[in-house]
Amino acid sequence: MRSLLIDTSSFVMTLAILEDGKVLASFEEEIRTDMASKIVPTIELIFKNVTFKIENIDKIFVVNGPGSFTGVRVGVTVAKTIAWALKKEIVTLSSLEFLATTKIAKKNRVVAIDARRGYVYGGVYDEDLNPIMSDRYLPFSDLAPYLEEGELISRDELPGAIHPKVDIAAIVEKHKDDVSLNPHETNPNYLKLTEAEEKRIPKE
Repeated sequence: MRSLLIDTSSFVMTLAILEDGKVLASFEEEIRTDMASKIVPTIELIFKNVTFKIENIDKIFVVNGPGSFTGVRVGVTVAKTIAWALKKEIVTLSSLEFLATTKIAKKNRVVAIDARRGYVYGGVYDEDLNPIMSDRYLPFSDLAPYLEEGELISRDELPGAIHPKVDIAAIVEKHKDDVSLNPHETNPNYLKLTEAEEKRIPKE
């Protein structure tokens, strides 16, 4: 199976091309501004490092959140467009599970993305990437009980966190047989309302 992985859910853009479980080419770089204009040229660039074209892939794996509202939307939109145009399968991945592929010494992976004002998007996974606590929007302090048998993993400056080193092949292997979605029904998973949506809700 040949596949393309896309993650733009944070300030780090990660792209990878895989074949039969092996990463053939990849790109990972901090992009703080204008990710939307850079993603397509970068995809084209990494395909120059493999012997086949994007038309020859079988499946697209896209990280659909939680994370940056704008970043998630960029990755999902590009993945949907490619899947629709080329009639390819598409599978969504959790950004928290993606970071949980980081190798650590402790049993559990406590993953967090800073959501500001003392809140995070958090999830807890075991060494086989099975969820111990499902992804959710919660106070950062609520993760404390899970840290007794776990290690905090985050790209953000959270107390005690280690920086992730994702294992792209591992998460693709786990989800390679997931049921493909209709591109038109593939949407971001923000876990909370956007600020604009929150402002539209009438106050009691």
